[in-house]
Amino acid sequence: MVLPARRVDDRIRELCAEAVAAKSSREVKSILAELRLAIRQYIQRVRNRAAAVLSGCPELPPERRQNSRDRRQRIAS
Repeated sequence: MVLPARRVDDRIRELCAEAVAAKSSREVKSILAELRLAIRQYIQRVRNRAAAVLSGCPELPPERRQNSRDRRQRIAS
């Protein structure tokens, strides 16, 4: 199953909330399967970034989310 294009960590939070609110064990199992996949994708992304940093790779993949401090500074300007 492929996750939507939105941020993986947002999807992880959403799936955790769904798992807590689930009514049946069947529902929980399905949600947890999706959650495991999302966590694997997140871990792979972190591994790739760590490898790029540690190897001195000048071309790091761009972050999709900006630091909240950067956003606040841009808004205040």
